[in-house]
Amino acid sequence: MGYRTYLVGKWHLGYCRREFLPTARGFDYFYGYYGPQTGYFNHSAEQFDRRRSRTIGGLDLFMELNGGVSAPDYTKQGVYSTNLFADEAINLISYHDVRNPFFLFLSFQSVHAPLQVPPLYENRCSHIGHPMRRKYCAVLAAMDDAIERVVRALKNRGLYENTVIIFSSDNGGATDFGASNAPLRGEKDTLWEGGTKTNTFVHAPRYIRQFAVRNDLFHVVDWHATILGMAGSSAQTYGDGINQWDMIRSGKGALRRFQFVYNIGEHGSAIRQGDFKLIMGNADRTSHFNNDRMRLYRLSVDPAERRDVSRQHFVVARQMARKIMALRRMGRRSIRLPLDPRADPAFHNGAFGSYWC
Repeated sequence: MGYRTYLVGKWHLGYCRREFLPTARGFDYFYGYYGPQTGYFNHSAEQFDRRRSRTIGGLDLFMELNGGVSAPDYTKQGVYSTNLFADEAINLISYHDVRNPFFLFLSFQSVHAPLQVPPLYENRCSHIGHPMRRKYCAVLAAMDDAIERVVRALKNRGLYENTVIIFSSDNGGATDFGASNAPLRGEKDTLWEGGTKTNTFVHAPRYIRQFAVRNDLFHVVDWHATILGMAGSSAQTYGDGINQWDMIRSGKGALRRFQFVYNIGEHGSAIRQGDFKLIMGNADRTSHFNNDRMRLYRLSVDPAERRDVSRQHFVVARQMARKIMALRRMGRRSIRLPLDPRADPAFHNGAFGSYWC
């Protein structure tokens, strides 16, 4: 569709060989980290090797140009990642050829553990008594300032009015690290609404005139089709996703989502069908329910998932359970490989580099 595509920040979709890298999967440029988490200042990651009972560590900060040539960046020690990634995004905006459209995915490290932040922002949140909540506030405030700088860069180049800005998250907050999902139940890594439902806003001065809260169902798989719709594609679906751009823009979509899958797993599964949500097995890391147990919630009247109505709506629960079992039979078992010693940064100039598998 003629777009330049940039990814700045977190990748976490594989990196051991060239074809797994961002620039081999559709991005023209990448700057960020490959793994699940790094230090905000030292940009280094650690992994515990259980087979050898030792911790391995190394740099996880890389740049790629089109073609999948990955190079570590050893020069940013001490630079706060939120500012670093915002600066990189601003640089891309500043030098982009405005005659061509662009797609920029800015995947901040914030507010992922380990929560680290310059003292300036902790001072700004000093009114919060709980130390972890105060830290969380500070990390969030730093990201807020960074986003403001990126938006200002768009305005300075005259691109703001014609840009669609999406702010979203991939999961609910981690309560061990200062987040709160109240009044919803659960947290990150659970099947409860508090672990899976996130707030999102879409801002587009030229395209969204009817400002309102949209309560339609929207799943993460819809983003691909929806962003293609923003770019002018006439396709209403892409893979499992639905183009919901019209719903976002005006509240009236040609297609509406009525069901989706939260997770199909060996220990816990959940699906949504209209108002109803069915959980089978474990809903979180501390539960020990039998995998055959069904819990049904009607989210329109019980968003906090406090009242199991599987007995009152047994036919619905049974039908949804059959769907989960069918999806389990269609799926493939998760592969959990041990750490590969070939990835040890000691063999890659102290970095979690690519080209070894």
